[in-house]
Amino acid sequence: MAYKATLGDQTYTISVHELDEHQYKIVIDAEEHIIDGRQLTGHMYSLIVENKSFTVDVAEKDDEYTVAYEGKSFQVGVLDERKARRGGAGADLGGAGEKEVCSMMPGKVVELLVQAGDAVEKDQGVIIIEAMKMENEIRAAVAGTVKAVHVEAGQAVESGELLIELE
Repeated sequence: MAYKATLGDQTYTISVHELDEHQYKIVIDAEEHIIDGRQLTGHMYSLIVENKSFTVDVAEKDDEYTVAYEGKSFQVGVLDERKARRGGAGADLGGAGEKEVCSMMPGKVVELLVQAGDAVEKDQGVIIIEAMKMENEIRAAVAGTVKAVHVEAGQAVESGELLIELE
């Protein structure tokens, strides 16, 4: 299956071919990679790419994925080729999803760095979540104004849970 993925300002064409039970050939803009991928829990994955091991947390909401790795999170928009060709809602791989800050993994809110009405810049830290004994600063994907904060310090959150809305 072919996909269009957007990370930041870059759009990539990706195809995925299952070779074996846990082996995949991933082609990203004509560059081929063989990956061993295993699902550890509902949203945690172990990947081996070019003899390097990675553990990532992937939260999905519609066509948007939040991928967390080593305390950093990345927003990736993904559409399969058919949906991208159709256009319409969600086909631009951006927009409304970027204005929602969601938890990339289950954890506990340690600190809110913003409150309703605050102006935020793109990539500004807005909340700190403790997960797997590490504090992770979650950043705004776009500049805007905090419309609503849906959590409070000390609250447990689930992967993909809406934390903060921007406008």
